[in-house]
Amino acid sequence: MKEIVIWGTGVVSRSLFYRISTVFDVKYFVDNSLVDRFYGREVYRPTRENCSKYLVVVASDTYYKEIAQQLSGYGLEELRDFIPYQALGKKIVLVHGNCYKHWIEEYLRTSETFDRQFWIYPLPRIYHMQQGFISEHLLKNCDVLISQDVQENNQFDERLSFQYLSSHANGKVICIPNVFGLGKFLFPQAILGKGQAGWKNPSGMNMENGLFMYSDVNIDRLWETGERDIDKIADYLETDVYSTEEIEKNLECCFNKWEKRDQFCDVKIMDYIRQEYKKKLLFYEPAHPCNNVLKKISERILEVLDIDSGEIQEIEERRATLELPIYQCVKKALGLEFDTKYVREVPLWEISKMIPEKMDLAEYCREYCYWCHEWY
Repeated sequence: MKEIVIWGTGVVSRSLFYRISTVFDVKYFVDNSLVDRFYGREVYRPTRENCSKYLVVVASDTYYKEIAQQLSGYGLEELRDFIPYQALGKKIVLVHGNCYKHWIEEYLRTSETFDRQFWIYPLPRIYHMQQGFISEHLLKNCDVLISQDVQENNQFDERLSFQYLSSHANGKVICIPNVFGLGKFLFPQAILGKGQAGWKNPSGMNMENGLFMYSDVNIDRLWETGERDIDKIADYLETDVYSTEEIEKNLECCFNKWEKRDQFCDVKIMDYIRQEYKKKLLFYEPAHPCNNVLKKISERILEVLDIDSGEIQEIEERRATLELPIYQCVKKALGLEFDTKYVREVPLWEISKMIPEKMDLAEYCREYCYWCHEWY
C-alpha cells in the first residue's frame, strides 16, 4: 500500500478517507485547524517536516490554491510532493490550448476508461494565463501533455508554443490540431476585429467578444455607401457576392494551409474536415468549430492513449452563440447539403440575439447594423 498524508479534516477529507483507506496507507493528517485526532490518526499542524515525509493529498476544493501556495513555500513541488485529492491514483494530464480546449476535456471525461485512469489538471485557456506561461513543475511532473499546435510566433508568449512545451515536458506528449481560423472557408466575408471605419461591437461581462466578433465586409461596404434598407442588404447577401472560383480558391487555400500543419500533429483532423464539410455544419464562424469536430479530435486522442474511442459520449453544444450566416453563393459553390435557413437558433445566452425567435438573415443584418453601426 502506498503511504500518504491527507491535508484536511473536513467533509472532503472524510469522504476521501472512506473511499481509499483500504487501498492507501494514510499515515496521518495535517490541517491548520485545532483538531488533534481524526479517524484514529494524529492530526499535525502543517510544517515542512510534517509535509515532506509522504505524498500530501490535499482534500479541499475551496482552499486548494492557498494550500498549494503554503506547500510550495516549504519547497515542495505540485504533482510530485503534493496533489489534489481528485488526482490520487491517476495519471495527470495537462490540456493546453485556446477556448475550445475545455470542450475537449469534457469529451475525454465522458470516457469511463479515461476518467478512471487520468485526471485533467485545470489549466486556464491561453489568453487567461495571467503569468503568461505554464509552470515548469507542472510540465516536469505531469504524465501526459496534450497541446494544440500553437506556433512559436503566437501573440502571447513563445513559452506557450508546442515546440517549447514539448521540449520541457517529461511525460507523453500529444500534439492536436489548432483549427482556430479554419472555418474561414465557409465565411469569406468575415474579418476578425474592427472592419470599416466607425464599426463598433459593444462587449460586456457575459459576451467578452461582443455579439459580432467578426465584421462583415459586405454589410459594412453597403452601410458606408449609404444603404439603410435592411431588406435590401439581406437580399444582396443572397446574390452571387463571390464567384464560384473565388469561393473554391478560398476553400483550397484554407485546407492546404491547415493540411501542412496537420501533418505534424499526432492527432489529425483534415481528412475528417474534407470528408464531412458538405454534409454537416463544422464551424459556427471562422474561429470556433462545432461539437462534431471537437468530438472527432477527442476520439483520436483516446486512440493515441490506447483507449476505445467508442466510449466517448455526446456533450451539450455550447459554442452556438456567435454564428455567422453562410452566404447563398457559398452554399451553392461548395455544394453544402445541410440546412442553414437560420443564423442563430439555440444560443447559450439569449443575449446573443435580441429576439426570442430563431434569427434569420434579415434579423441578423438588422441586429448587426444596430450594434456595429449604431443604427436605430
